[in-house]
Amino acid sequence: FKGAVSCMVLGFVKPPSGTDWCAMSQNSRPLLVLKVGTSTLIASDEVGQRVRLANVACLVELIVTLKREGNDVVLVSSGAVGMGCIKLGMEKPKSVRMKQAVAAAGQSHLMQLYEDLFSTMRTHIAQLLISQNDFLDKEHWTNIKHTILQSLALGLVPIINENDSTNTPELRFGDNDNLAAVTAVQLQADALFMFSDVDFLYTANPRSDPTATPIRVVTEPWALQVDTGLGSDLGTGGMATKIVAARTASTAGIPVGLINGCEAFRLRTFLRYMEQVTSNSSNPELPEGTFFMAMKSNKTVSDTRRWILSLPASGEVVLDNGACQAVANKKSLFPSGIRSINGRFLRNEAVRLLHRGSEVGRAIVNYSSEELEKIKGQKSNAFEQLLGFPGCAEACYRDNIMLTTDDELLKDVGVKEPSRSRARSVPQAFQRQVTPPSTDQ
Repeated sequence: FKGAVSCMVLGFVKPPSGTDWCAMSQNSRPLLVLKVGTSTLIASDEVGQRVRLANVACLVELIVTLKREGNDVVLVSSGAVGMGCIKLGMEKPKSVRMKQAVAAAGQSHLMQLYEDLFSTMRTHIAQLLISQNDFLDKEHWTNIKHTILQSLALGLVPIINENDSTNTPELRFGDNDNLAAVTAVQLQADALFMFSDVDFLYTANPRSDPTATPIRVVTEPWALQVDTGLGSDLGTGGMATKIVAARTASTAGIPVGLINGCEAFRLRTFLRYMEQVTSNSSNPELPEGTFFMAMKSNKTVSDTRRWILSLPASGEVVLDNGACQAVANKKSLFPSGIRSINGRFLRNEAVRLLHRGSEVGRAIVNYSSEELEKIKGQKSNAFEQLLGFPGCAEACYRDNIMLTTDDELLKDVGVKEPSRSRARSVPQAFQRQVTPPSTDQ
């Protein structure tokens, strides 16, 4: 077990009665994004590293079966560095330059493995290597998105990995969990499934706490509190990063499943559960893993808001009660409602919006951190004197704000202080330099 969480499972909300989850898809065919980590693909012990061929073969068979049943599948796969270590007969390198070289050697090895296995089932693949920089420019990402969609139209299985051989630390996602989440968000996927080396998310570390129990359904991913532990030698992600990824995807209305990578076909139990829930079954059969429910939304998430979720947060803006209620009511954020600024950022960069220590949204700011420090808590008629130039009234336009917490809860923040049982601690995500907790990538 690579991490533990504490959470409250609250308010199970079912979609309208009599609907089918496939029929609710915005895509012509249901689109599933699958993410597999290094620890699922590669074993590491005192003998050395080796490919877990049974796991990889089972994953390939699952993907081909899903495609033949009418689904489109995008695979986000780690493993370049691990495959490079196997190819070169060495342990995982520590320096950035050596990791890049080993990844360059291992990426072709990894794709050859996938090519050979998929070809046995008469299925072809396409490779895309992506960096966080590809998400910074909206037009650039749109081109990548169209490449993925066209690959799907050709019947291919797009396999996406972070470009570890050339990426610099400041342009890395840090782990493929976040890459999978933002890919799912941008593609408007119908579900995201992350394969790990554990069966469930637990209330505590089951290896050290005998009272730990599995969490089968998380109705509010944004309410989780994370306690991170150590993980495998080859990967760079962790349970905390998976929870962050689940939060990101669920915010955009995408359900997420956490599955043991050694039992890939357990994914079918999630599809069955989703069908039973959307058909208003009175007693849906729980999936064999942990299911993170999508956050309910009153309208479709716009392209701009999905893009904002994909951007690295350069800083934080702390809101007062009034500002928090305003953004919950789909209004713009004004400097008068800002309490404090954390970090340094420029105009038009993405920031996290915080209230009482928890993230409530993401936004594109109209002012730099230095400028906001001067005008926070002030009315717009004082801006020109404080800044030395006339500025816009809004710190963030309403169309450039994406809520990451249930808006109904935020509308009541000024009524009373939250009880201890509802207190939340939200892990930080998408920082420019990520130091992940380490387990399977």
